[in-house]
Amino acid sequence: MKIANNNGHTLNGTGRGAIGFIDESICTRQIGKYFIEGMKSLNHTVYDCTIDKSSNYLYEAVKEANKYNVDYAISHHLNCFANEKANGVEVLIYDLNDKETYKVAERICKEISKLGFKNRGVKQGNHLYWLRKNKSKAILVEYLFCSNKNDVSLYNPQKLANACIYGLTNSYPITTEKLPIINSPEYKTYINGNYDTKGKVVRTNNTGLNIRAERNANSKILGKLEEGSIIQLDYCIDNWFSIWNNGKVGYINGKYIDLVK
Repeated sequence: MKIANNNGHTLNGTGRGAIGFIDESICTRQIGKYFIEGMKSLNHTVYDCTIDKSSNYLYEAVKEANKYNVDYAISHHLNCFANEKANGVEVLIYDLNDKETYKVAERICKEISKLGFKNRGVKQGNHLYWLRKNKSKAILVEYLFCSNKNDVSLYNPQKLANACIYGLTNSYPITTEKLPIINSPEYKTYINGNYDTKGKVVRTNNTGLNIRAERNANSKILGKLEEGSIIQLDYCIDNWFSIWNNGKVGYINGKYIDLVK
């Protein structure tokens, strides 16, 4: 299978995604990373059509997707609504009478809903540029509402991506064991995955560990953890763990973390 992948919205400026209890633009890239890796592990071909910065990102994303002869064009999104009670997963396609695409979209909805989300079903989105302008069968996945606390509490990009992959392929991706790899005697590098365990802050020379707004050392500092602190770790991507910090997601560098057994 050949897939055009789009991690919805830009990262900054025009076209940036919604910000609720979590940030759509960041989360779609987390989901997309797992989606691409998972599809490739099943020997499918994925063309990444994500646009991080543009004044006309939808046009550029679709233009990139249309360069390839693909089976499906998938765009990852989070929903957001003023009423925080709105919740659940929904999948949009161009034409509800397209039985093949409808069946796939329905299966994606069903798999994601198994993770605890309300199944809002398949909806027609012929007004959406991604669905209107793609020459291949296009699907837009709204995984959850970033404005709903319960939905956000269930957020796990690896599980969401795997559910989408199963909906497309009827197969779950091949995953590696979630164990740390020792890259040097000084610090650890962790395999990408959902750890759901506790970690201890170490090797900071008592200066503490910064909590960052994004998975890089140049992003905004949201807070700090003292040396020796024990913290709940969620998922790890590129050796950065996500944690909950005052009701929002923050990120800490895995090189300063030891897993607590």
